[in-house]
Amino acid sequence: MSEEFLCPRRAEGVPAFAAHTKDTWREDGTCSYCGSLNEKTFMCRLEAGDVELGPTDKSYKVYVENKGGEGFKQTYRNCPRDAKCTGPDDCTHWVTRDISHAKFYFQHLSDDEQTRFIELLNAKKINIGAPGYFYRLPFFASRAA
Repeated sequence: MSEEFLCPRRAEGVPAFAAHTKDTWREDGTCSYCGSLNEKTFMCRLEAGDVELGPTDKSYKVYVENKGGEGFKQTYRNCPRDAKCTGPDDCTHWVTRDISHAKFYFQHLSDDEQTRFIELLNAKKINIGAPGYFYRLPFFASRAA
């Protein structure tokens, strides 16, 4: 069984509800709540230089495109029309497929990982897709004065 944790994106919601909820890393390496790629995988892939980050207009999210490394996986529910599934806990219609991209929510990074991300960014060791820069910097970063 995967280690349980509280997804930081869920924690931003209703604290009373979030305190009683446990999230896990699914077999495909994504968060059971928000679908984010695991932060350790994200940082390893950045360090290896085999991914390209797709800028977004959000300071909390980035798209991750495989550029020569191991592909990503995506697990999703594929319930037939006649299935009586009421939610993920009672559904047995799960499918995993190979994909070339994933999403990552920066809230999953620890303080140390945020610092390392900024170091890699400043050293120009992060591949950023067109136009070659972030539209909006990650929420924990700021432009040099």
